[in-house]
Amino acid sequence: MRLLSIIYLVFCLAACNSFGSGSESDKSKGKMLAEVGGRKLYETDVSNLLQAGNSPEDSIRILKGVVNNWVKDQLMILEAEKNLPKDINLEKMIDDYRSSLLLYNYETKLATELLDTLVTKEEKQQYYNQHSDEFILPEAIAKYRVVRFLRETKSLDNFYKDWKKDDLEAITIFCNTQADYSDLDGDTWKTISQLETLLPKNFVSRSWYGENKEMRKKHKDDEYFIRIFRYASADKVPPFEYIEAKIEKVILNERKIKLLKQKKQQLFDKEFGSSKVKLYLEPEG
Repeated sequence: MRLLSIIYLVFCLAACNSFGSGSESDKSKGKMLAEVGGRKLYETDVSNLLQAGNSPEDSIRILKGVVNNWVKDQLMILEAEKNLPKDINLEKMIDDYRSSLLLYNYETKLATELLDTLVTKEEKQQYYNQHSDEFILPEAIAKYRVVRFLRETKSLDNFYKDWKKDDLEAITIFCNTQADYSDLDGDTWKTISQLETLLPKNFVSRSWYGENKEMRKKHKDDEYFIRIFRYASADKVPPFEYIEAKIEKVILNERKIKLLKQKKQQLFDKEFGSSKVKLYLEPEG
């Protein structure tokens, strides 16, 4: 709780430098709307929050809400300042926070402008081959189709013939009008736990799952049709296509880290020894 309070105070004080801080002349800021502990709120501070199309009544109501919230925040800041632990260097925290924002914005700009974002299939496949043990599956996954009907649904035996042949066109037409629920996407890897949320509890034993499995089973007033096309068990290396997008993100992140490291070194090499850099290290020996 203490850490959260400190973070809140750092954020608010940093924000105060550009909002209601009184750093500009009173004339340029317009009418003063509120003041708390020496901090002032002016019309120009809130003008962007008021829409031109609002009625006078709505504008006044919105303005009162904004001012009241600002006053509440300032009172909280004053209270937080009074209760700030003596061992906390707030100015350093604010400076660190500002530096972090500056670095983040500049690094984002560099990445946007300079980072090569094209990752070929071959690069991803090579990374997969070299680092596949870093992507072990936490749970089983499968490519499957599942359909649920009311048991009273007519022509389920005929549907089952199409199901066993995996006649997707006929299956889709029938499910569109008769199925209580259907997931016919057999091309996407999904977790077995996702499948089990669609089934009654303990409906299928975990030992049943595997490649090219098919099942038709009744439960109370429903009848289920399940087909497993591909299967990968937990604690195994996942198929490449399942983690291809993740691998691309990893490669891009590694490129970004390398790019920023090179940029830092270039700046260091360029400015070291200039008037911008002064070192006060004691010489060794």
